[in-house]
Amino acid sequence: MPCQNASLTAGTASTSQNSLLFVWWDFQLVLFLQVSQHFDKANSTQCSFSDKLLFFCPSLLKNFLADTKTERSLTDKKQAIKMFLSEIELRVLGVNFSECYKYLNKINSKKVKVEREKGKHKFIPIDIHNRIISLAIRDLRNENLRLTQRAAACMIVLLAETGMRIGEFRILEVDSLEKISIKGESEVFYYLNFKTFKTVKEKDFKWTRSFITENALIAYKTLTEIFRERRKSDYLFVKESGTEVSKTLLRYRLVEFFYRHQNDLQLDKIMDHEISQFAVTRKRNFKSAKFIPDDEMDRDIYYVTFHQYRVVLASILYNKGYHLDFIRQHMNHLTEEMTKHYIRLKEIEKLEVNAIETLQKRSSKDGSTLISDANEASDKYIREELQSVQYQEIYNQINRFLKKNKFNIFTDINEIIDRLSRTDHPIADMELGICAKSFNKLCERNEYISSINDAYYLGVQIHSLDDLPYSVKRFREKTSIIAYNEKLYKKNQKYRNEFERELKGIRKYIERKLNPELMLLKDEICDIGFEGVHNKYPKLTEIIGNISDIEKEVQKWNEKTL
Repeated sequence: MPCQNASLTAGTASTSQNSLLFVWWDFQLVLFLQVSQHFDKANSTQCSFSDKLLFFCPSLLKNFLADTKTERSLTDKKQAIKMFLSEIELRVLGVNFSECYKYLNKINSKKVKVEREKGKHKFIPIDIHNRIISLAIRDLRNENLRLTQRAAACMIVLLAETGMRIGEFRILEVDSLEKISIKGESEVFYYLNFKTFKTVKEKDFKWTRSFITENALIAYKTLTEIFRERRKSDYLFVKESGTEVSKTLLRYRLVEFFYRHQNDLQLDKIMDHEISQFAVTRKRNFKSAKFIPDDEMDRDIYYVTFHQYRVVLASILYNKGYHLDFIRQHMNHLTEEMTKHYIRLKEIEKLEVNAIETLQKRSSKDGSTLISDANEASDKYIREELQSVQYQEIYNQINRFLKKNKFNIFTDINEIIDRLSRTDHPIADMELGICAKSFNKLCERNEYISSINDAYYLGVQIHSLDDLPYSVKRFREKTSIIAYNEKLYKKNQKYRNEFERELKGIRKYIERKLNPELMLLKDEICDIGFEGVHNKYPKLTEIIGNISDIEKEVQKWNEKTL
């Protein structure tokens, strides 16, 4: 082969150390051999390297890429080939690949987007994520558990709170904490230093660091201590021999954690649309899982994968208002585009809608405060809140915030949500920060109540006229929330799913709860008359007097469409 070929190959490799061409070294060789073979068959005469290059054409590239399985992979390969061909054009006179570029520039963006969405790691609902972390913290503190079980809990907390990859956790070392303090301040912050291979080439690694939360700090220190005696290396998490652990063993410990907590989490009993967000395995597929009895060989075990914790953390940080570049650095991404890929905007929209509902369901009639009288609440769970000292303080904190800023829940809802949802920064006003944390607790509580109510209305109902005043009030609260969501939807299509969900919810509420109770009232009136119902159910006086109007209102909302 002419020496011109050798210089081209070496030159291309040296200029592509930090590009896709580095990955496509084999492409250079394979494609050149194909070109040479095609040319030699067609023309047996001696030819130069540059003559052979003229044989590059779209049909040859199409044949080479024919077995590519996905549009995303095809796009990546086309990009790499374009870079390779452009390198040749720079080095070989008289070569022009313009026809090849026409083919290589054809990208099915819509298909790529669909594949990217399908390929995303699933987002775990925040309430379930929080329950997992709570169970893990309980386990790591439980000295009666086996060391391996406590270690698995530490691993889960560290992954969830730092967002590090499992490969980075596997080689995480002891004595890697860095304490930072500010002169004159009593508070200290910790960073965790660790190695990453993801953003560098080949076998090299670089040191990076992650801000570490209080929970992660406890997990790191606990893991340091529980393996101190068996540790024979610098690794934080070690196997029985005291040396480096494998990813397979870490996954084993992860699945064991979820198996042990099946009854606590009950992932197999959640809604169908949520169950698909979890990974699933069985002992039949995971035969080394000795912790699973043989008679449960085909039992589904749902769990959260290592990488899903990164997705949740990126979305949580974004929702709290952290700058995209901060999240990129924290997640050790090369580009902000990759960080955006991790952030689940639809899930964040759900959080925003839940935040709005949290306040509106608990609002006084004029919207100036949250209600403080349990008798004013239509939802039994909210009545329970108002009888709890903890939640009474949360209500008081939010009411002080509303009064201080002269906010109204109905007219200033967006600004209220923005202020209370995006203040989790060290520089935030302390009073506002406390209020924001209280609001976050109330939102988590509201999400829990909503899931309970959704499940409740799907079950068997025992109807009572004692509930009717609260049911009518709850119905009107729901219509108010839907009306607000409809305004959001008309301004921005991204709120369509939540608006549609609420519409379906109120129809189910009417069908399963409100209409049967109204029918029960009408039957009671037929049996004992208006006066008899007045005497028996004095709280129903207003409803009895307006029953026709209530029925018309119910019918209107039951028939409402997008």
